[in-house]
Amino acid sequence: MEGAKDVELIQKSLLKERIPYEESVFDNREIYDKTITRLLDDAKEDALSLRFPYQDTTNMELPQRYYNWQLRCAEELYNLIGSINIKSYSENGLNWTRDTAYLSTYLVNKIEPIIGYIQEEEEEEENESTE
Repeated sequence: MEGAKDVELIQKSLLKERIPYEESVFDNREIYDKTITRLLDDAKEDALSLRFPYQDTTNMELPQRYYNWQLRCAEELYNLIGSINIKSYSENGLNWTRDTAYLSTYLVNKIEPIIGYIQEEEEEEENESTE
């Protein structure tokens, strides 16, 4: 099984294939790398908060089945940054409308929420000892 750092490196590499470095967009490689990392972190947090809406997900790892979702979400978040997300545009009056939805409904609906909470190890041990 892959470690968290291995997964992070693989995810960064895969996202860089979807969002290539462009000097006109990013001032330098360091800013590009930080942007890729931030997008993946945000996408992970979005997935976990959708999956476990009433739970603190601070130290939780993303389940493997959502790795592709994380990439798709990060790409969608990136597209929300610039003018790529324009819904309508007119030339002479320079009117344009951008879609302001955070994430697409399609993407959000791919995460199946779990209501409740995951027991911590201490709670599980207490429950086992009282049985």
